Amino acid sequence: MNEQNVDIVRLISECRERSDVAFAELVRRYTPLIRKVISGFKLDCVDDDELFSEACVALHQAVMSYDVSQSDVTFGLYARVCIHRRMIDLQRRRRSRPDVLDLNEDVTEGGSSPEATLVARERFESIITNARSVLSDYEYSVLILHIQGYQTAAIAKQLSRTPKSVDNAKARLFRRLREAFDSENC
Repeated sequence: MNEQNVDIVRLISECRERSDVAFAELVRRYTPLIRKVISGFKLDCVDDDELFSEACVALHQAVMSYDVSQSDVTFGLYARVCIHRRMIDLQRRRRSRPDVLDLNEDVTEGGSSPEATLVARERFESIITNARSVLSDYEYSVLILHIQGYQTAAIAKQLSRTPKSVDNAKARLFRRLREAFDSENC
């Protein structure tokens, strides 16, 4: 195993021991790969920051599931496949849910029936209530600003944080919400 691979395996081991510094280093090293993979995915209502956050979640999952004892597949290749699959899953989920509630639109206007409006409003309120119970105060603030259409840089400025901190919070909050949603629907 060459020196670079040994360093990657060391970082993976540190990540598995919950080292945020090690994961941040892996994100830094694999950002060009992440950017290359996500460049092939342009989705309506999904900005590049959200795609990057989703890719970071996939990178984290790759870190946790990569078999460091095998030598047939490098971590870089494994991570690339994991990120690509996550982007495809995101694309499929977006296509299967075309009725995503737009918060900039008044749900009482348009051709919706009163019943559909009520269901949409209740669904949104349920999501926000559940989000409040599973997210930290900071993550919740990031979520609300993200829902309102703010980009990462604007969220960072408004919350007096760095864009990297906001990206990390987005990755965490999307993962937590997905886990909460999945456990509710099982």
